[in-house]
Amino acid sequence: MNKVLSAFWKILLLTIVFFIVNAAMGVALPLSNDLMAAMTPEDQAAFMPLFYFDTSIKMTVLYLVLTTLRDKGMKLYLGVWLAFFGIVSMVNDTELFWYNESFPLITYLDATKMLLIGFVVHGMVALVGTWLVGGFNREEADEQTIFDAGRYGWKIGLFCILYSLFYYSCGFITRIFPEVRAFYAGWAATMEPLYQLLLFNVFRGALWFVFSLPILLGVRTRKQAFWLMPLVLFTGTAVSLITPSAFLPGIVRLAHFIELTFSMLIVGWFMVWLFVKDKKSQGKN
Repeated sequence: MNKVLSAFWKILLLTIVFFIVNAAMGVALPLSNDLMAAMTPEDQAAFMPLFYFDTSIKMTVLYLVLTTLRDKGMKLYLGVWLAFFGIVSMVNDTELFWYNESFPLITYLDATKMLLIGFVVHGMVALVGTWLVGGFNREEADEQTIFDAGRYGWKIGLFCILYSLFYYSCGFITRIFPEVRAFYAGWAATMEPLYQLLLFNVFRGALWFVFSLPILLGVRTRKQAFWLMPLVLFTGTAVSLITPSAFLPGIVRLAHFIELTFSMLIVGWFMVWLFVKDKKSQGKN
């Protein structure tokens, strides 16, 4: 019980730190438009409770990652910072650059500011979190897994290509909803040719790989990786859709929540199966 209470208070503190730093960065780097004013009255009323719920989940998962990885010190801190900034902010915000014409409320400068805010916020919560769990003082655990990228890294290329094809295929989930089809009908004029879209998703697959490396390299066991990696990917993508947005109506967020829950769990499991091997069973590639 004492451990549960200790974890609760540490997660609560991380959530508070997130809110404070996020608010301060929002003041320091204001966006061009008031995104809250662009929401419906219902979304405005629900925003803060759902944003707090969203943030609490992310800080809980960040705490789990910090207490689960075998790393220590600056390696632990920088790894968690990289992973959470990349998975929660960087990979998602690349769409704001790629589809910028479809987001009239956000300029390229705004998208850059959002990346900087995410970079600083996740750096601070990773720093505080590493200190709270004693990560700067603990002993590094024994290595029980091996990261296997294959000869010449062929598995990395395979993952990026398969991710692009799989992510594109998962779009059928959102198209089940008539409201989603109607919402994206206006995007047709700004859509790139299919080959460009697939290449963009190959690039995003490479980003997923890079930002997942601290977890894939730092897990204690392969069994642990099979629940931790999908959980982090799910938290960084689908969970973010809990919070109301000026960009996406509620039904569109729900459709993407279902889509990303399915796709990110599969991607997380596949990454572990492909790259993480038990040390004793490592074979030649």
